[in-house]
Amino acid sequence: MSAYGGRCAMTGCAIADVLEAAHIYPYRGAATNAVSNGLLLRADLHTLFDCGLIAIDAVSRTILVSPRLNDSEYGELHGRKLRSPQTPAQLPSEAALIIHRASAGF
Repeated sequence: MSAYGGRCAMTGCAIADVLEAAHIYPYRGAATNAVSNGLLLRADLHTLFDCGLIAIDAVSRTILVSPRLNDSEYGELHGRKLRSPQTPAQLPSEAALIIHRASAGF
């Protein structure tokens, strides 16, 4: 919560009750439980991220939305820049984002 100032990294939503810490690379113990392997996401976006329907371009840090979601409200997120955490040391891992994007099929 503190890394992203209590706001969703994709939408800026600040309703704490619907925000969740999402692992970019799936949780596999203490080594994967780091701020750089996480994003603060609204619960619905966390689910879509875990399902591979939303990914992040590691270089531009823009949101990629599956064509399956183009005609939904989620389609509006496509191409939007991911919000940055409060300090550069907390930036999402490029390697983790690349792995997630590849597993999502983007």
